[in-house]
Amino acid sequence: MAKRSAASDKPIEHRVPTPGTVRQLYGTAFACAKPGCRAELYAVNTDTGQHVLNSHVAHIHARSEGGPRWNPAMSEADNRDVDNLLLLCFPHAWEIDQVPDDYPAEMLRAWKRDQLANCEHAHRSWQISDDETREAVAPFDLGAAVEKISAVVPFNPRMRSRIETWQLAIRRGHAMRVARLTPLIQAERRPAVLAWMAGREDPLVEVRAGQLRVLVGRLGAGKSEQALRWWGQAVQEAANDPDTEIPLFLPARHITAGLESAIASELGGDPSGRCQVVIDDLDSVPLREAARLLAEARQLVHTWPGVSVLATARPGIPVPDEERILIEPWPAQRGAELAKLALGDEIPWRLWNTETSDLLTSPLTALGLAARVHAGRDVKVSRAQLLADLATMVIDSQSDEVADGTWQDLARLAVRILGQSQPVAAASFGPLPVVRRLTATGLVVGDSTELTFALPVFEQFFGSEALRMGLADVETIAAGSAFPQWRYALAFAVSTALDQDQERLVAGLAMVNPAAAFWVLDEIADDNVDRTHDGPSDEAIAALISRRDPTGELTAEPDLAIRAGQWLRGAEQALLTGLGPLAESLARHRDGRLVQWGTWLQNGHLTLARSRDQLPPPDIIKLPEIWPSLGRWHRIDGIRFPTSGLGRWLRAQKALREQLRTVIRRRTLPIPRTSWLARERLYLLAEFVYNYGAARRRHTIDLAELRDTITVWMERVNGSVRSTWQGTGGTVDSDDIRWLAAQLDMEAGDTLPPPWPDGDQPGIGRWIWQTYSPELTLTLATDIVREALVGYRQLAETSFPAFGDALGLYSMLPVRVEGLVRRPVNDENAYMIEMIVSLDPDLDAQRSDEPSVDLRLVPDEGDEFWTFSQERRHAIRTTFGQSPLQNVNLPLGHMCPATSLAYRWLVQDLAGVGWIKDHHGLLD
Repeated sequence: MAKRSAASDKPIEHRVPTPGTVRQLYGTAFACAKPGCRAELYAVNTDTGQHVLNSHVAHIHARSEGGPRWNPAMSEADNRDVDNLLLLCFPHAWEIDQVPDDYPAEMLRAWKRDQLANCEHAHRSWQISDDETREAVAPFDLGAAVEKISAVVPFNPRMRSRIETWQLAIRRGHAMRVARLTPLIQAERRPAVLAWMAGREDPLVEVRAGQLRVLVGRLGAGKSEQALRWWGQAVQEAANDPDTEIPLFLPARHITAGLESAIASELGGDPSGRCQVVIDDLDSVPLREAARLLAEARQLVHTWPGVSVLATARPGIPVPDEERILIEPWPAQRGAELAKLALGDEIPWRLWNTETSDLLTSPLTALGLAARVHAGRDVKVSRAQLLADLATMVIDSQSDEVADGTWQDLARLAVRILGQSQPVAAASFGPLPVVRRLTATGLVVGDSTELTFALPVFEQFFGSEALRMGLADVETIAAGSAFPQWRYALAFAVSTALDQDQERLVAGLAMVNPAAAFWVLDEIADDNVDRTHDGPSDEAIAALISRRDPTGELTAEPDLAIRAGQWLRGAEQALLTGLGPLAESLARHRDGRLVQWGTWLQNGHLTLARSRDQLPPPDIIKLPEIWPSLGRWHRIDGIRFPTSGLGRWLRAQKALREQLRTVIRRRTLPIPRTSWLARERLYLLAEFVYNYGAARRRHTIDLAELRDTITVWMERVNGSVRSTWQGTGGTVDSDDIRWLAAQLDMEAGDTLPPPWPDGDQPGIGRWIWQTYSPELTLTLATDIVREALVGYRQLAETSFPAFGDALGLYSMLPVRVEGLVRRPVNDENAYMIEMIVSLDPDLDAQRSDEPSVDLRLVPDEGDEFWTFSQERRHAIRTTFGQSPLQNVNLPLGHMCPATSLAYRWLVQDLAGVGWIKDHHGLLD
């Protein structure tokens, strides 16, 4: 770098001044020369007060922001001489840079004398030979010095000057944007797009010191761009504040040894002062790793209160509500502006349609739309199709044909990247010619440390290509541990497959992991197509089945009503197969098999009746009329026959989700008969039957009288299709009475007491909890939490044995519980007692052991709850997001409190893996 002298227009090459003794300048002078300061040092010209160089022993070079300010009255050699240098920390060097007139040369030389005197003791303790001394005072060779010093001192980012670190951050930010835009935008259009992005005035996200926030949005929603803008603003602010660390932008895949270690490695030490960190693309690592990074970030912002962390993730990675920032869709006008800049012209109005407006609501799809228009392709496409086609458009825009081998190498690279959480080194992937062919496509970028795709969408597209080529299989990538990384690849594969291949792929997903099938359907399928009132013609139905049937066997059935029923049954059967034991709770079965169906087809509308107990064969029979009487049929539905491509899967998904919600709402999932949850349900149903029609509620139930009543009710159950009874305690039906009758066979004795005792202080206060003494409150709280944990485990193992480890809380078991119970003292408005519990791994227990529960009663006043929560905020979340730290209400006086808590945990886990939606109404 060169700078013009004050006395001449000749540029002066800035080299480090030749020191008279390297030992004196760099061996012992470690303290800042300004009195009272002991910070990291920089060299300063004592004659002019100008900051010259970072004096760290391993970073000997002139300042890159302009070099020293030379004194024209002195020779160049004198300016560079060690006697004219002063070692200062950056804040004091920066201060002198700003106002050099306030620091005369005599003052700086006095500081120099004091600094050297303080180093005298260290000089005397450092013994070197005469040869080493002669080498130290030899003419200074910068290259040789750097080489020798680098050989013995490991590189540390602190060796860079602050301005170098700042400039490097600026260059990296620009490079990240350019790398993302290069495959999508012509070179001549890129400056305009970059300028438009830099000039946007929409508000930035806010993440204060001590906070973690996560930007959540779909693929291509602009998460990384928003994070980059937040980071870029922090970089600009750091330029004027020496007490602020230069912000960090860390791809999640690069954080291999822990977040704190990664930050310390980038900074060269622990963060000091304000430090803003981005963790980009949590989806690039396994869910468990992403959860660990978020947990470490929570701990980090409490350990270093000046640190703030902004992460990016797609939906599916669990994030607490208080940390989540949802990416809002762009106004279509903003997307149109970006598309115009990328295209160089307006999108022709003749190409506008409903799909076009939707595609302009995110930056990636807006740029993809512009690229599609530029390539002359049809713009009436779905979002999934648009994203899947981006890679092929990049390839098509090149003049050279991409060889089949390169295409396969791109798919292999996607498999490597999606299959591991660490970066893929270029040398480990293939020889240099292979790597060069990949980067020449414009789809892949690489350096000495990593080979990756320019955009995540390319990574996912070639993941789908790997599936098509047989380099990956559905059984592996749709499994619970792999699916989060592969989910968009699977969505691309399904959305771009031909009819019969698409059916095979979705059927495979359904049988391996129904949650994966549900997610893909939500992402790519549009159920609005089948919501029209008019039904399809018989010809349209027959053509759809013929076109999409992967086996070709259905065409042999001459009756279209039966053929249509077989088509729909195949999708439901595949999902039920994947659901395992849960299937019998969601669809009518007998002896472990799906019952026979009956169908009637007329004017495109199908009547679908499920038998009460008749088993195949045949799977489907034709109904005698459009709407038969119940009789042999358990349930009869009327539907418009779905004619969209994935319509039968959407219908099956909707039916099973609705039934799952019903089962959970009624708390009727299968459980062992000896379970405490079964005990609570037994008393709930027995109390309903025993007091049905009674004038006064009786708490202790006479078993002989109850059995007599059950015998009468069973006669009605056996003589009807379905019976129901309604009362003040809710509604029970035939299935409830059958279960109750079977469960009573296990009961001995004369009476059935309530599972939980009434309060020991009756008639006190307004609320039920006030009738319980503090001692009884704590005892019941401990027992309820313990029984709820055992009951939750039984629910998971009974209904979800194949997917249990994908359930957040189940994957944590065994756990020990610590917590606080806060009992209000004199608050007439407090209708419930609060608990906070911490679920911590119990390394000395087995999963089937009874959990250890240790709760303490604390007063309403005080900050024990806050302290307890803050001490445990760092706890690591599990794979699908069950939080180890939970606030729970203690429902004293309720008949089924353990059941409610166990189902609450289960519902949260099922929502985490995508089995149910809108789950908040199921938590009570």
